[in-house]
Amino acid sequence: MLVTALALLPLLCVPDPDRNLIELARNAVIAEVLGKPTTRVERRSTVRPVFVTIERNGQVLGCRGSLEPRTASLEEEVVSAARGAAAHDPRYRPIAKSDLPGFLVTVTVVEGTHPISSVEGLEPGDGLVLKAGNRTGVVLPWEGKDPSIRLQWAYRKAGVATGSPAQLFRMVASRSRG
Repeated sequence: MLVTALALLPLLCVPDPDRNLIELARNAVIAEVLGKPTTRVERRSTVRPVFVTIERNGQVLGCRGSLEPRTASLEEEVVSAARGAAAHDPRYRPIAKSDLPGFLVTVTVVEGTHPISSVEGLEPGDGLVLKAGNRTGVVLPWEGKDPSIRLQWAYRKAGVATGSPAQLFRMVASRSRG
């Protein structure tokens, strides 16, 4: 029995990639709020677009990210988006020290976007991207359930009138929260 338990020990020590991204995001938020540098990122995963959302008591405090990567690794994208969500989301005030107890981060890693002709059939776990000219509205996965309401939100986020000509895309993404 002891041999079996010892054989499993290496499996228990394998780092969980989602946990690592959550930890990176949380540490970046705290560093931004406290005015400290972010710890150097050691691991280098293939770069992907990322969004980081910060919440406390069910209320969004900030969300930043991009549909195009801006750094050299996934980890750097997470740190950049987290710092941006903490202090540079124009829709919200910068996060204060008093907001730190009990805050949660959600890291959404964009796997891809696929053109769609309508929002019918859009599942809650799908994101929605609306492009109208040079304006873009992004509704992240699990941000609402009703596809027609999500479409209205996408128009509003893009800053264009509802019903204006636009291209629609289903966003496929993984989401981690902690």
